[in-house]
Amino acid sequence: MTQSVLERPQTEQPQALTRSDLPLNLDAFGAELDAIRQGVLDDLGERDADYIHRIIKAQRTLEVGGRALLFFSIVPPAWLAGTVMLGLSKILDNMEIGHNVMHGQYDWMGEPALYGKHFEWDTACPADQWRHSHNYMHHTHTNIVGMDRDVGYGILRMSDKQPWEPYFLGNPLYAFLLMVLFQYGVAVHELEAERIRTGEIGLADKREMLRETWQKVRRQTLKDYVAFPLLAGPFAPLVFAGNLTANLMRNVWAYTIIFCGHFPTALRNSPSRRPRMSHAACGTTARFSGRRT
Repeated sequence: MTQSVLERPQTEQPQALTRSDLPLNLDAFGAELDAIRQGVLDDLGERDADYIHRIIKAQRTLEVGGRALLFFSIVPPAWLAGTVMLGLSKILDNMEIGHNVMHGQYDWMGEPALYGKHFEWDTACPADQWRHSHNYMHHTHTNIVGMDRDVGYGILRMSDKQPWEPYFLGNPLYAFLLMVLFQYGVAVHELEAERIRTGEIGLADKREMLRETWQKVRRQTLKDYVAFPLLAGPFAPLVFAGNLTANLMRNVWAYTIIFCGHFPTALRNSPSRRPRMSHAACGTTARFSGRRT
């Protein structure tokens, strides 16, 4: 039986196609992708709607309960429980709700609160910027060095396709800082730090992007580190510390999930030029598993 394009093991070396082969293979590949998409659409229903509603309810319960417990954080167990609950709520908001909703995963439900193009999340990155850097740049050019800015976030060297320079001697330090400050790393994703570092563009070229990012960062900072601590009165320092720790939990979790999911050992990266179509073109993404549809 002929092996599916999506079924071929990722250890195979790419085989460049001839011009005469290209249309036929593209049609077959497109048909397989269309079949996957149609299968998912046909399977959507009440189960999916119930799932996202349960997750949203759980997230809100954890956030409200966590913030309430932090107001009584003079009792150590209350501080610990409140911080963990708030951290879990931020993880759910970021990874399970925000990420999926902004992908348009629940647009079919017709609920304004779950409409991907209008959703805003509880993190420093403006949603509109994330929709461009992630939904378009990352998912259109997945792991193509020089086009997908998720490859190292413009800070790290993640592939041998990235030219080495002395700057990358700091990779371990940059990786640690990106992990603990991950919401801010995502917030400046559209800054294109690697192009600024090489002098290709300047900060003035990103003035509007920086203005939008500052507005969102300011709102998040005022909410977590000013408003809620002030509401706690004499317990303000403890609430501040709880919010800081909850954000750190979310940052480390998101960083770990994204870097482990995007850059496994067997993954291949493509160079910055648009890659030629090949049987193993899907090797640039970790999202394909070898199952026939």
